[in-house]
Amino acid sequence: MKFFSRIIYLTSFVFISHSLTAQENPSADVRQLSLAECIDLAIKNNITVRTTELNVLQAQVALEQSKADLLPSLNAGSNLQYNVGRTINPFTNEYVSQPIRQQNLSISANLLLFNGFRKLKTIKRNKLDLLDSQYGLEAQQNEVILDVVEAYVQILLNAELLRNTQFTSQSTQSQLERTQRLVDAGSLPIGNVLQLESQQATDELNIINATNNLALAKLQLRQLLLIPEDEVIEVEEPAFDLPESTQLPGSAYEVYQQSAMNLPQIKQAEAQVNAALYGIAIAKADFYPRLNLTGSLFSQYSSIAPSQIPVSGTDNITQIVPTGDFLVIPNGFPGLTPGSRFPVSTEANVPTEFTENTYLNQLDFNYQRFLQLSLNIPIFNNWQVKSSVSNAQIGLENARLNELNQRNLLRQTIEQVYINVRANAQQYQAAERRVDQFQRAFQDTERRYQAQAIDVYAYNQAQNDLTAAEADALQFKYNYLLSLKVLDFYLGKPLTF
Repeated sequence: MKFFSRIIYLTSFVFISHSLTAQENPSADVRQLSLAECIDLAIKNNITVRTTELNVLQAQVALEQSKADLLPSLNAGSNLQYNVGRTINPFTNEYVSQPIRQQNLSISANLLLFNGFRKLKTIKRNKLDLLDSQYGLEAQQNEVILDVVEAYVQILLNAELLRNTQFTSQSTQSQLERTQRLVDAGSLPIGNVLQLESQQATDELNIINATNNLALAKLQLRQLLLIPEDEVIEVEEPAFDLPESTQLPGSAYEVYQQSAMNLPQIKQAEAQVNAALYGIAIAKADFYPRLNLTGSLFSQYSSIAPSQIPVSGTDNITQIVPTGDFLVIPNGFPGLTPGSRFPVSTEANVPTEFTENTYLNQLDFNYQRFLQLSLNIPIFNNWQVKSSVSNAQIGLENARLNELNQRNLLRQTIEQVYINVRANAQQYQAAERRVDQFQRAFQDTERRYQAQAIDVYAYNQAQNDLTAAEADALQFKYNYLLSLKVLDFYLGKPLTF
């Protein structure tokens, strides 16, 4: 609601046609800024905008990461161990009681072949999340622009009020000097001078108040731009012309339809709805099986390996080799001594070529390769996937309600602006006619006062009535300009004058 309620300030900065010089420190260097320069500085320095820009960068990183997740993973590892005491000999797979130095080296790769197209859907959702953040940045920049324009307008308004009070004070001073001469000549009573002096004191108070209001307005703009308070600024004031009549579009709904295609708030809400749809599809992907391909290379080194190890890739021969076990001869075998031990042998494939047990040779000898295709079929997981899908559907409904709310706010604002354009034009024209009548009345009152036909009270009343009418006319004039430019904004027209 903040955006639509404050957009009405967007174009009222154009209602004065000359420059405003800084008054709080005449000896300091004056920094002259146009509205465009103020907006650029605010967007560049505003902390909220910079934070939103970081959100856009985070969304970009998330999108790039989701694309990279389609690639296989590749990792390498190594560990070095030193074992003391009872441990397993990796060559004989027997327990030994001696120190062993051992190192393992591995390289593994993993590729997800299928997971219900979850990764592809995640990429599409992250693209929408990036659009969401970009539209959010644009909307935040619009908020900053409105803040700057509001402060800019406040400076121009307070400067105009200050000039008006100064002009009124000068007029009162001129009339006081004339009246003093007439009192000195005995033509008027002293009460006329006292009344004008009272009016002059009121004018001086108004000047002080207007000066303070102008200083506060400049301070507000400096704070928005993050300019130091001791830096004196001067703002440029563009000129403008108001049309006598306005040709409105056919209906407020036509303006709404065109505006809904341009405003970032609506585009952001639409992107959030589409992203929520992909959120449901991502949650449903967990219902599908998961197919994964894994491969690895492995080797190891051990300090208790034999001094000679077979050469990898050589042929083996069959030989009778002792097993290391013995058979005890029982009684009843002629020619054999009972109780004697007879070595047991067996056939074994024995390498035909050996090599020295160096570090690299042992790694080559222990080299292993591994390839695995795994399939995971979800059957029951405590309703976790079902709950995730339900939460995603709730998120979709929230996104749709947010979009509907944004559209309603826009439509209501445009309906109000549409009516205000016609009403403000009529009020401005009536106020101009009212000022013209008060000007003629004041001119007549001034002539009569100079001719001593009326007293000073009537003169002051006529002057105050004219000042109030002029102030009202200016307010209606700016309201008319404001409604025109706001309507142009919603129609997507450039805000030029």
